[in-house]
Amino acid sequence: MQVLPDAGKGEEPISTPDVHGKLCVRLLDPPVVKTVQRRLEEMLRDSLVVMEQRGRAKYWRKVAGASGLAAKAAGTMTYDEALALQTLRRFSTWRIPTLVAETLSPLFDVAAKRLATVNNQHERRYRKWIDKIEVETGSFALQYPEVDSDIFAMVSQALFNEQKLEIVYQPRTKVDNTEAKVVHPLGLVEVGGLVYLVAAMPRHPNPAMYRLDRLVRATMLPESFAQPRGFRLSEYVREQRHFDFMVEGVIDLRLRFRNGAGNHLLEAPLSDDQQVRQGDDTLEVRGTVLLSQRLRWWLRAFGPNVEVLAPERLRSELAAEAMALAGIYAGR
Repeated sequence: MQVLPDAGKGEEPISTPDVHGKLCVRLLDPPVVKTVQRRLEEMLRDSLVVMEQRGRAKYWRKVAGASGLAAKAAGTMTYDEALALQTLRRFSTWRIPTLVAETLSPLFDVAAKRLATVNNQHERRYRKWIDKIEVETGSFALQYPEVDSDIFAMVSQALFNEQKLEIVYQPRTKVDNTEAKVVHPLGLVEVGGLVYLVAAMPRHPNPAMYRLDRLVRATMLPESFAQPRGFRLSEYVREQRHFDFMVEGVIDLRLRFRNGAGNHLLEAPLSDDQQVRQGDDTLEVRGTVLLSQRLRWWLRAFGPNVEVLAPERLRSELAAEAMALAGIYAGR
């Protein structure tokens, strides 16, 4: 189904040998042409594909929908299922689910049509429900660069099959790079609207991170690779905190908030060992955290409503920044 043209998009059908040729590119052990022909005929009987006879040759394309699922679902989808799909489509604000959900686009279209055809007041409630929910991010909204869907699909396929991946990566410091490198894909991580590939490289002890929007080419290679011993993506992200950017170690952080700026920490602690002490207009918070650039960004966002009491090195650093900032505005 992945190699067949889509009738719903008006794509031209391809012959059986062409289908076989595309499978040979994708699969390490492709079936023979006769097997492909037999499978296509079975799919034709199941109404998953359409066929055009051109002389003695047969040309194929899949019916409109995700592997034919949308065509089958059109007459059987319930209002509950349609509502669930429409809710997923609208509120999938994270980039990875959104990219994956593109393969379900025809099913989303079927769901929209299902909710558009109502026969009574009860069914009308389903159509109105989607307009009664909104989701808003808690941070300043940025327009993040788009990830090429074909590159995302290739990276995902290599990750799933545990096969080597050849990429051309253009970091901010080398935007004209055309040199390819071979990496071993270990996982995908989304951080604040940006999607990263975590990958290992031969003869390099530690995995590296590659922003997917900076990949200009990705090709899955036929060779597999051995997973690094002891590597776990969850530990890499949550315990080693590699996505906190430039982690410098554990610190005993003490903060004093004013004007209610830190009250959210009473419900969402910054650490497992957090301690708090409330005053008339202040909140003192203490906890063990990792010192990183992300922590600094978080503290700067509070402006004059937070004071770093400890450690002294971080306090002095932010105090110097505050003086420099005051100098900039005073010199206007």
